[in-house]
Amino acid sequence: MLATSRRCLQRVKLWLLELPTAKLIVLALAGTYLAIIPLLICVPFLASGQTLGGPDLGKGNVFKLIAIGCVAAPLIETTIHQWGCLRVLSKLRCKTGIAICISALLFGLSHSYSVPYVVLGTLVGGILATVFAIEDSRKGHPFIATLAVHALRNGITAAITLFVL
Repeated sequence: MLATSRRCLQRVKLWLLELPTAKLIVLALAGTYLAIIPLLICVPFLASGQTLGGPDLGKGNVFKLIAIGCVAAPLIETTIHQWGCLRVLSKLRCKTGIAICISALLFGLSHSYSVPYVVLGTLVGGILATVFAIEDSRKGHPFIATLAVHALRNGITAAITLFVL
């Protein structure tokens, strides 16, 4: 059973490594939204009285929402949680999978609006760290690819917040 799981993970890894960067970005972006589904199912049972939460940048100030949510936050967080964390852990000879998990956990903990949001942040952080690791391993542009996923995610969420909710 374990050998079959490892073979399956190896196939997925090879498939992701061969995926063009643009498709990897779209797949990762979709994954960041699919990560919400288990939370929507589990949150009512795990965190009664808690909402998913998130930063309140205000609906009234569109410029502030875009400047902070779509530019500043992705730049700062990608620098700290993916580039910085994964580079340091790589220098310490940490295995990639463990480095991704550490990066994801630190990313999640930095989004401490609520317990469910930390869990969501950890899942999203894992996806972002995986994009960084994949692009880095194939000598691509890991910072730019990761930044693109993060900025697009925040931009789509901002648009939904402004125009739908």
